[in-house]
Amino acid sequence: MDNATKTTVTLIELDQETRSNQLDRAKAWFDNVLLTQASCRKLLLDTVEKIEEPHIKQYLTQMYEQEERHEEKARELFSLIDREPSDIRQFLGEIMGKARQGLGDMIAMTGSVTGPWQDLHQLYISNHHSMGAFAVAEQLGLALGIPRIAEIAFGVVAEKSTSQLLIQECVLEMCSKSILYHESF
Repeated sequence: MDNATKTTVTLIELDQETRSNQLDRAKAWFDNVLLTQASCRKLLLDTVEKIEEPHIKQYLTQMYEQEERHEEKARELFSLIDREPSDIRQFLGEIMGKARQGLGDMIAMTGSVTGPWQDLHQLYISNHHSMGAFAVAEQLGLALGIPRIAEIAFGVVAEKSTSQLLIQECVLEMCSKSILYHESF
């Protein structure tokens, strides 16, 4: 074996204080994951109630069940680092979901949009933020050497990616009807 094919492994031992600080920092990020996920779930719940089109309503109802599981997965991340989630962050996430709904209403009012299109549009953005937060959690799991964190986050990101494409399709399919014909769906 020549020098070009040799692999050197370097082990780094962290003291307890350093490791604890890293886990505290990961916990702070996991609180953000919980916040963005709670926001997405709340906005989705409020959006489902406004949709009349049966196929979109059915899909969003199924997505809501998935989002509830994602929130459970977000909470599970904390147990993997022996930390407790912030219930305040989850509550703030729900408030943020309502605020996004208000932003969507303002955009609709100023853009001559009717129906729940603006709610779907805000859901699209919210799901994207939550997906990104889970993706960062995945990287933290890898960096911390806790593969279960990466597994959980990777699974959630994969499901959210599929949802993102379907939400985008709904948004794009319905936008012209909402804007040009003031039709609801």
